[in-house]
Amino acid sequence: MLHVIFGDDEFRASEALRALKSAIDTDGSLATNTSVLPARGLTPQTLIQNAAAMPFLSPCRLVIVEGLLTALGSRRGVVETWQQLVDFTPTMPESNHLVLLEPPKKSDDRGRGVAGSPLLAALRAFPNVTVTELSALKTWSRGGPSEVARWLQDRAVQRGISIEPRAIEALTDLVGANLRALASELEKLAMYAGARPITADDVRLLTPQAREERIFDLVDAVVEGRAADALRVLRRMRDDGSESASHLFSMIARQLRMMVRAAELIEARAAPDAIAAATGARGFPLEKLTRQARAAGRVAAEASLRAVEHSDHSVKTGRLDDDLALELLVVRLADLAPRGARSRR
Repeated sequence: MLHVIFGDDEFRASEALRALKSAIDTDGSLATNTSVLPARGLTPQTLIQNAAAMPFLSPCRLVIVEGLLTALGSRRGVVETWQQLVDFTPTMPESNHLVLLEPPKKSDDRGRGVAGSPLLAALRAFPNVTVTELSALKTWSRGGPSEVARWLQDRAVQRGISIEPRAIEALTDLVGANLRALASELEKLAMYAGARPITADDVRLLTPQAREERIFDLVDAVVEGRAADALRVLRRMRDDGSESASHLFSMIARQLRMMVRAAELIEARAAPDAIAAATGARGFPLEKLTRQARAAGRVAAEASLRAVEHSDHSVKTGRLDDDLALELLVVRLADLAPRGARSRR
């Protein structure tokens, strides 16, 4: 058989290939009867030679070609050039499986991609050809769970994992349509939860995206002088043990160093591109950094950075423990923040 697997969802494409291997590898001998051929420089004769070869001491043979239809494109004369493959396909030995695995369509490709391949159109007419198109799943819906949420629920059922609906919602909100990351997070959360269902609190505790969001919430509240908000996030992190004090010190110091540099450039009337180049921030993080630096000013940003350095030194010399030093730092930074920065949310 000839199998064509393509689409924007690279993870489900790889899963489809894995499922095919599992289905035909009935005696564990498929690994020694598998050939992977590059599309570049491949000729119809070479491909047919590999696809026609009988399996060695095995019931099946597998030949995988990555990106052949993509490389050939839709230019004129493709079918004529590959007519030998078209003629060979209906006569392919039943024991053999040829897979044309195509990469996702590039963002700058305005054509129809593999779906518009004339060679694919010629091949799919045969009964021993399967075509699997895997479009990217949507993270939104007009009502009910999204496609990503339904996929995640189905995967949990297949893997024997119990997960609450709110946990599915939280996980899809944080990770989005990255199915590979979702699958990895689901396995990790299942190991953590054990016999009980995975909860939304588990997701917020263990998922890196959730942890990063909480760190950014803390840092934003600190540098903007919102002491109550910062203390609330800090104490929640301390209670669940998700972040070390040294990491939080470093993240706060990093943001303040970027604010100092941005404030200096703002004073010098530098362009946004110059601020981006100096700080490494882009897009929304750059907009937020510029707003924070403009609200605080260079003098206040430098004073806040010195306060972090002083607090860190107090911890390292044993004068204060981590938790107390962080809480005192939050209060100190709130006091240093200009009135405009403290009131802005």
